[in-house]
Amino acid sequence: MDKISVVIPTKNEEEKIKRCLEAVFNQTVQPFEVIVVDGRSTDQTVEKARKFPVKILYENYHTRAGACQVGVENAKGKFIAFTDADCIPERDWLENLVKEFGAGIVGVGGGIKNIGEGLWEKSINLAMGTFLGSANSVQGRFFKDKRYVKSISGSNSIYRREDISKAGGFDLWLSTAEDTKLNKKLLRMGKLLYTPNAVILHHHKRGLRDFAKRMYQYGYGKGNSRLWDLQIIPPILILLLLASLIFTPLIFLGMVGMYVAMLAMMGMKFVIQERSFKYLLSVPIVYMIEHGSYTIGFWRGLIK
Repeated sequence: MDKISVVIPTKNEEEKIKRCLEAVFNQTVQPFEVIVVDGRSTDQTVEKARKFPVKILYENYHTRAGACQVGVENAKGKFIAFTDADCIPERDWLENLVKEFGAGIVGVGGGIKNIGEGLWEKSINLAMGTFLGSANSVQGRFFKDKRYVKSISGSNSIYRREDISKAGGFDLWLSTAEDTKLNKKLLRMGKLLYTPNAVILHHHKRGLRDFAKRMYQYGYGKGNSRLWDLQIIPPILILLLLASLIFTPLIFLGMVGMYVAMLAMMGMKFVIQERSFKYLLSVPIVYMIEHGSYTIGFWRGLIK
């Protein structure tokens, strides 16, 4: 088996790093090395990571892209797999990623299953698992079938080290969407494959405020790096909606009514699915926060 380096960018993840590293070192295919790239944590993240046989590195770019690039530049394996400190890879994660490499494949990504128990955690997970919440991106929801894709998730992916170098590596200035930008460059060299068999459990532990901040960052990164896909539809629709308010208020009211009706239908869907009326309001609220925050971030990133 070719050597696999696992790179984990992290900052202030003392509550999560232990479970992540336990899972990484319990793989059916053992990693050649595990590199934790820390963004100068102010908690006990590094101390807890040092209890495992890992290589600790530091980054001063203050971006996930910078942390990933530091990991790439110091990795020794033929393959480099990426995950995050708030992720728990299943035991056959590395095995099911690396076996998919073949002719023309430059990257393989796996499925992400969001977990959490609180009302807002669960509501966020439910919303993100739909087209309305993720725009069919494998970075946002779990799909059961194998497929070629335009992008794979930075928290569940593997590449050949030489392919990352040929593509020019990560763009260090990107605070988010760095995985999408790298994947765009790699697509010029070959194909990206998604497999549902390589699974990580993602325990983000986000409330509404942190969720809104994260969606803003996603939107900002998408707009700032000019990466066009289905996820640019909400910002464009909201811009058209505001324009209709000025010129044709009736169209504005009609579009708002359609949007509210759509959110109500999604809320009712999860009321039936989860057998709880609490999702009738919580899920629509999550959608509105997601779409609003993402849109603001997108246009600010695009303009800047």
